Amino acid sequence: MKKILYIFLATLLIFSSCSDDATTPITNQFSGNWTGTYTGDDSGNWVGTIATNGEVNGNSTNANGDLQSLNGTVTNSGAFSATVGTGSLGSSFTGTLNGNNGVGVWENSALQYTGTWAGTKE
Repeated sequence: MKKILYIFLATLLIFSSCSDDATTPITNQFSGNWTGTYTGDDSGNWVGTIATNGEVNGNSTNANGDLQSLNGTVTNSGAFSATVGTGSLGSSFTGTLNGNNGVGVWENSALQYTGTWAGTKE
């Protein structure tokens, strides 16, 4: 009988020490609404929202008024990576967020366009 009690207590102790990471919310320090500009071989404005999980969604409008979607990610350390548009017309944006500001570079290899971007958290 004592053996069964010890086994039960050991099992209870093992399972009570497990943690459930799924209930711990992940909060990215850069979450919120951001706006910015990009310049170089093309230029325009962009707006985006960074979710608490680091997912980036928004839009970009170039100097001709062409609207394209912006999608990407940002790590909690501030590494930013996003794509504007799709396919051969898509451009990649990379850079770093620090506090309420961000800077980086962008390129469209199909059109051989390059430039820089900057943004701020609203």
